[in-house]
Amino acid sequence: MPLARTRVGLIGLGAIGLALAELAANAADELDLCGALVRDGTKPRHGCPVPVVTTVDALLAMQPDVVAEVAGHAGLAEHGPAILANGVDLIIVAVGALAEPVTAERLLAAAEAGGAQIRIASGAIGGLDAIAAARRGGLTRVTHTTRKPPASLMPAADAARLTEPLELFRGSAREGALRFPESINVAAAVSFAGLGLDRTEVVVLADPAVDRNRHVVEAEGEFGQLRFEIANVPSERNPRTGRLTAMSVLHEILKRRERLSVG
Repeated sequence: MPLARTRVGLIGLGAIGLALAELAANAADELDLCGALVRDGTKPRHGCPVPVVTTVDALLAMQPDVVAEVAGHAGLAEHGPAILANGVDLIIVAVGALAEPVTAERLLAAAEAGGAQIRIASGAIGGLDAIAAARRGGLTRVTHTTRKPPASLMPAADAARLTEPLELFRGSAREGALRFPESINVAAAVSFAGLGLDRTEVVVLADPAVDRNRHVVEAEGEFGQLRFEIANVPSERNPRTGRLTAMSVLHEILKRRERLSVG
């Protein structure tokens, strides 16, 4: 007997949410994007098939089986706890929001109260399964280097003057996530897979020679050494995020339905 379509709610309907809606159209026999929680319900969204609501209660009334957060740190902090407390699983992209201890505590407490689960989408990165496995047997070092076009990290005037790579940040993933909330979610995801926000080193570079968002993850431990590198094509709607991000959310949603899954 075929499974009923999974009802999916969204927190946010910006660049990632709209890209997800486009991708989900190819899986319409498996998924129903039943609604999206947005700040401004009157904003034109031409051609978008997802109904919009402006309150958590209205989104929950649509009876989603799972909700995907694609709204950024503020949206996750504001609405995530209510979703979880009502027993609905939550897939998150704005992983860096968990660098704020209060936000992390509220989300985890709500998940416990509602018997729900928080799942971190891999976003614009990979290798998380290997890092998470290595953590079980002794992981000693994880470094994440992000290299992006200057315009996605700096004010336009400063970016235009840059002629060589500039290191904007080097420190813990927690510090990086708080300083670059829209650009370091991938590093936060790597941190939760491995050594945590305070023991994962992050380097952020603005590089005028690159036209793609590039990430290099290096790890060492009892398992040996790992190096993962990816060059993401930026989203047309928002150069701070890669096209792969929406794909990762769709994969996480569909994985809930699979009898045999990978990653």
